[in-house]
Amino acid sequence: MDVKLSIGEEEVGMDASIRELVQKDEGGTSLNMLDDGRDSMKEEKTARTAEQQDPAEVYAAARKLADVIKGANVEDIISTIETLARQTDSSAIFNFRGLSWGSLLHIAAATGKSNILRLLLDHVDAHLIAAQDDWGNTPLHIATKAKALEVARMLIRRARDLPNFEEILMIKNKHGNTALHEAVLSRDVGLVSLLMEDLEPVYWENVDRKCPLYLALDTDNSEILRVLFSLSLEPSRIQGMPPIHGAIVRCNYDLVAKILEWNMKLFAMIDSRGGNVFHLAAFLNKRRVFKFLRPETEYLARERDMNGDLPIHIASKMGHVALIKKLLPVSQLVNARGESILHVAAKYGRASAVTYILGHPDLGMLINERDHDGNTPSHLAAKYLQPSALIHLLLDERVNPFLLNHQRLAALDIAVKDRRRGLRPALVFTLLMGASHKRLDLIILKPEARDKEFPRLDADEILPAPGRVRNIINTLLLVATLVTTVTFTAGFAIPGGLNGSDPASKDYRGMATMLDNRMFQAFTICNTFAMFCSMTSVVGFMLAYLTGIPLATASCRLAGLLLSIALLPMSAAFLLGVTLTVGKLPWLATTILILGSIFFLIITGALFSMFIVPLSGCFIYFRNHLHPIRPLVYWFIHAYINIFRETFILDDTKEDRTARKTSASPPLDGGRED
Repeated sequence: MDVKLSIGEEEVGMDASIRELVQKDEGGTSLNMLDDGRDSMKEEKTARTAEQQDPAEVYAAARKLADVIKGANVEDIISTIETLARQTDSSAIFNFRGLSWGSLLHIAAATGKSNILRLLLDHVDAHLIAAQDDWGNTPLHIATKAKALEVARMLIRRARDLPNFEEILMIKNKHGNTALHEAVLSRDVGLVSLLMEDLEPVYWENVDRKCPLYLALDTDNSEILRVLFSLSLEPSRIQGMPPIHGAIVRCNYDLVAKILEWNMKLFAMIDSRGGNVFHLAAFLNKRRVFKFLRPETEYLARERDMNGDLPIHIASKMGHVALIKKLLPVSQLVNARGESILHVAAKYGRASAVTYILGHPDLGMLINERDHDGNTPSHLAAKYLQPSALIHLLLDERVNPFLLNHQRLAALDIAVKDRRRGLRPALVFTLLMGASHKRLDLIILKPEARDKEFPRLDADEILPAPGRVRNIINTLLLVATLVTTVTFTAGFAIPGGLNGSDPASKDYRGMATMLDNRMFQAFTICNTFAMFCSMTSVVGFMLAYLTGIPLATASCRLAGLLLSIALLPMSAAFLLGVTLTVGKLPWLATTILILGSIFFLIITGALFSMFIVPLSGCFIYFRNHLHPIRPLVYWFIHAYINIFRETFILDDTKEDRTARKTSASPPLDGGRED
């Protein structure tokens, strides 16, 4: 090749008249005389076409010029540009777009200096302003990212001469961002104002489904928020996520108030599922949003989303009772599926919402209402396996468990048809059996069943075979006897032993040596409780063994409940006793306490599924048939919970407290000073 593309200053030099025009400060470079010499330079060029140029040489020259531009030395840049301008292939070099960072115009924009960009604009083709790099960024994107306001202004002025000026401002990069998106992300209010000459990009979403309005929420820049949200916007044109929803999830309630003041339509926007601000606030339990529930916004509380739910149904779905109270005066109670708020609370197992609705003087009547499929709240609780809600429904005296849905199924029928195994299906079935084990109208509703073999559905028919009942009773009786024996023995073989005849006071002879230790007191309570429960269960199993099948099953269930209750405090008594005996060795006591607690939780879960769950239906049965003992049953449960909780309130004795004040390693028995 005979064309020399070396651009070093020592080979070509630089015209003195141009050098004198350079301003070395950041104010820019005056190029008034640069155009005067351009015509003479063009006369020196030969008629060499772009097809005759070596791509490697063009790339090398463009890369060297890019390195000079990155150095941001205006004198070097002018010298290099003047040198290249004399070359026959300078146009290919100036418009080269195969560099790592795009074109030379991209690189000049990244410097953030308008005087450097001005040097290039007179040499590059106009279409290069819209050129995109590997990430889809135009020079305007790059200038915006660099927060170069003057560079962006210069690019926009030059782009105005092009026929597709508006299209250049709307070009998106591979992240879906226009220059306005990038200006918001750069948190530069000047750039945002400059790029808002055309409002169209304000509405556009990027790949994250965020328009510039939504992106502004993360800037924490009140000026940008004011500039964007005070525009005369048409909310129906906004793409992606609604900005008002973004303000709510970010707890920017001041902006929510301003949006309501500036543009009511913007406040009333809905998301892709039709939910408005109150739907979202009800889901997230954003109570402060409901201070905007005013006469002019109350209609939003009566709008349904695409699922047909009102905001009050969303609050009921999530169990947010406080929001149900706020929405109740202005909202309807039924969604598009005919479900009331009680249906929704029962469907999603929100026991707190169910309790509130049943206790409300005007809402309690919803307990037997049916939706468009004929389902009552009890049907939905059974269908979706929500025992925590179902138990409150069945304990209410107004419930009618015999109501049928449009498939001619009662709530119990749904539980019978559900063949799934596990804790929740078993509990739902047991609860419903205790409340409505006889479906009185079913044989009348289906008289054709009298002509076939139709199984009886009384409770007696679900009992196990007699032989199986006897085997169950024998097994549980053996376990109950062992528990009684162990706990009885532990009542006298207590940790620490008993005081002999040595103590000075006769009052302490025969007493436990750790009598003042609260851990020992908890041990004694747990052991005694376990012994009497197991002893009572032994009596229950003996009674079950000597009676007929129906009574045996009832006695076996009650005795099994007492046995399961006994196993838990017995485990706690063992854990407390061992911890007491090794309390002077902290690491060992801690290890035992941790291991014991883990297995205690495992035992609790196993017993709950084996005994507590099948027997929980008995309480519903007692509610229906034995009203006088209902308060006693509740008192027993409440007392058991509190006593069991007290067993883990561990404290130390007076002697331990004295020793702790003088010992570097205090005993680990969970106590605290009085």
